[in-house]
Amino acid sequence: MRGTAHTLKSPSLHGYREAKMNTRHAVVGGVLALAAALASAQTVYLGASGGSTRSNVDCSGTISCDKSDSGWKAYAGYNINPLWGVEVLGYGMGTIRGSVGFPGIGVVNADFRTTGFGVAGAVNVPLGSRVDLIARLGVGSNRLKVNLTSGSLSGSDSETSAHLLWGVGVGFKVTPNLSIRTEIDGTSATYAGERFDSTLISAGLSVKF
Repeated sequence: MRGTAHTLKSPSLHGYREAKMNTRHAVVGGVLALAAALASAQTVYLGASGGSTRSNVDCSGTISCDKSDSGWKAYAGYNINPLWGVEVLGYGMGTIRGSVGFPGIGVVNADFRTTGFGVAGAVNVPLGSRVDLIARLGVGSNRLKVNLTSGSLSGSDSETSAHLLWGVGVGFKVTPNLSIRTEIDGTSATYAGERFDSTLISAGLSVKF
């Protein structure tokens, strides 16, 4: 009897151990499946676009003032998952041109040109199988260069400052790895205490690798 009792196993204990082992296997399998899905979703992409820019500069009191120009941007991004990513951008927000008359000096022509680079978080929301809503928010280091001319005299100066960088747009998938993007981006720059807000409306291509 002792030998027989020694070899018997408790059905409830055996079932508990088996259920616990199955649970562990399911958890491990789920973690591995999630890791594989996230790894496959991680992608690197590059893009560039060009378009028109506009600034909010005050043109009152000027002889002439042109707040519109052409601009560009280029970026490299990394998708952490299908929804979130991070981007590094470089951009040119165009040139503002104006002329002002000063008594005893004459007409002074001024150009204000904003360029910069930045880092932004990006979100990509699918609106269908071929259309994505794109948004970004970050910070940019922007350089505002000023060129002044009056007759035969000329001079230039610049100031660099950090400002909010934002963007929103729509991507249209031509292929799974190639998209046409139309976007609006905005940022600011300062010079001598004056702030210049600029927006870029652009169209371009984005390629995933």
